[in-house]
Amino acid sequence: MRAVASRAWALAALWCLVSAGGLAAVLGVLHSADTLLSTGTRVPGTVVSVATPPKGTRWIDVSFRADGRVLTARVDRSSRAAYTPGQRVTVVFDPADPARARTTAEDGLSENGLGFAWIGFGLALLCFLVAATGAVGWSRRFRAVRRTGWQEGTATVVLAPGTGRGVNPPYLHVRLLSGEAVRLRAVPSTHGARFLRTYTNRPVWLGGTGSASVVLFRHGRGDAPYAVPAVVARS
Repeated sequence: MRAVASRAWALAALWCLVSAGGLAAVLGVLHSADTLLSTGTRVPGTVVSVATPPKGTRWIDVSFRADGRVLTARVDRSSRAAYTPGQRVTVVFDPADPARARTTAEDGLSENGLGFAWIGFGLALLCFLVAATGAVGWSRRFRAVRRTGWQEGTATVVLAPGTGRGVNPPYLHVRLLSGEAVRLRAVPSTHGARFLRTYTNRPVWLGGTGSASVVLFRHGRGDAPYAVPAVVARS
């Protein structure tokens, strides 16, 4: 139980780092565009070409003079402004890297790219919340088992009615050596019990109580014990 709880917290910490890294990357890109606007060199520029595809990134090619040369840079569009070739714009470029350019109206950031970055951050954050919830649950069950200890018995895994090929957690019908019968419902978890339904009366230990119950199967995937989080099912 302690090992399971520790792995759950390690997974939550990993997703926390991924989420923080994703957010830092997105904010770094946004900050970079703002920094260029405030510290870059501003020069007159001309729109050379315009791309407004029905899907994907919209952009403009702009020409401008830097270091005595005429350069052309592609600037991704984030505003809804309309452009025509030959239109005058103000270009802002990095003196150390003139190819890094934007305009005063366009930050040069791809809407689609930023959108995917935010979606990635959101998914990582969701994974962190799910992992953290699981870690809290395993810690609560670990403490509950320390209070109650383990009771030996057997368990039969029964799929929930109407489950079919879905992912609804199964029921666990546990009969303790004392003769007491306990009906539990597995909790959605990576430690699921559906694969254990192949035969009945599996040797188990029952620990915890109520919504902090754990059914520890003597053999799970292989010979190692396998813990399934569960709650006492309503009659």
